[in-house]
Amino acid sequence: MTKSKAKPKPKAETAKPGAVPKPDAARILLQELMSTPAEPPGAKRSWRRRAGRVVLVPALAVLSGLILGGVLIALTSQEVWQAFQVSVLQGIGSSFAVVFRAYAALFAGAFGNPVQMVVALQSGDPLAVRRAFNPILESMVAATPYIFAGLSVALAFRGGLFNIGAEGQIFVGAITATYVGYALVGLPMIVHLPLALAAGALGGALWGFIPGWLKARTGAHEVINTIMMNYIAFRLSDWLLTGPMMRPDSFNPVSPTIQTSAMLPRFFADPIRFHLGFFVALLVAYLVYWFLFRTTWGFNLRTAGSNPNAARYAGIWRCSGDPIRWGSSWRRSSSARCAAGRGACRSCPEFRSTSSPSSRR
Repeated sequence: MTKSKAKPKPKAETAKPGAVPKPDAARILLQELMSTPAEPPGAKRSWRRRAGRVVLVPALAVLSGLILGGVLIALTSQEVWQAFQVSVLQGIGSSFAVVFRAYAALFAGAFGNPVQMVVALQSGDPLAVRRAFNPILESMVAATPYIFAGLSVALAFRGGLFNIGAEGQIFVGAITATYVGYALVGLPMIVHLPLALAAGALGGALWGFIPGWLKARTGAHEVINTIMMNYIAFRLSDWLLTGPMMRPDSFNPVSPTIQTSAMLPRFFADPIRFHLGFFVALLVAYLVYWFLFRTTWGFNLRTAGSNPNAARYAGIWRCSGDPIRWGSSWRRSSSARCAAGRGACRSCPEFRSTSSPSSRR
């Protein structure tokens, strides 16, 4: 018998001088997912080009909305239909006149009447000046909660989730902020106001954490869970505002008035309600941008939202269990924190209390 010769072990491949290293597939995939479209050769990367690219889509959205709204205004106007019965040209002219009057009233209500502003400034009457400039400032007040709500939806969407539960998170944030606002007495504003805002953000974050945890634990879809959590938040608000948190001297489902130290300060006298919450919303919007595009956690969040498989292959968020699944709880909670900030900033300066959702319908 002849002994079989042992097969020699393969030698480890050594990199040859001048050889091109093999590309990392995961890294290339992540770069392709997160990179912006390349500009043509020789193109100058000016700030005007970047600003135009950012402004173009919102401008087209507003323009298309105005056109569609004008068509609906003309179709639902009795004056236009009566003009078309006379002649087509008169009907077209009446359509433009009706749409112009409607949009003129819309912009005057949103930004104010320039003629009234000039007359008020020339008169020197402080009350007339406040009334003339109140529309544009009131638009900023109305935009404040929508900034927070938009940030909550955008942050979740960047993470690959749909935050349909922003409304419920807003109510829970308003409830928790209101409770801290009226229950804590004797604190200075520099302590009480941040506590109220933090309580609102924390309450909404915990409310949004529940659907995220359910998705990570059981795979339950976040859209269904957040819709159901909205109605739970509504009924919870009804019970609290008709029971433990009901104002003692009122038969309406309204909470007690929060302390003055927990109210966001206003900048002008009545009837202007413009307050610090607008600048807080702008600050939070910048912080969300900075977090998403200037931090490692933001890059991980966007990568996991764009392609969970690529993020898992690249080792993003390695922790106990499935990092992408458990990261959904964190993303959902962060998104809900923005929505709850809307409830907190809305309750503290504007309503000075919280009312039941059933009483608003």
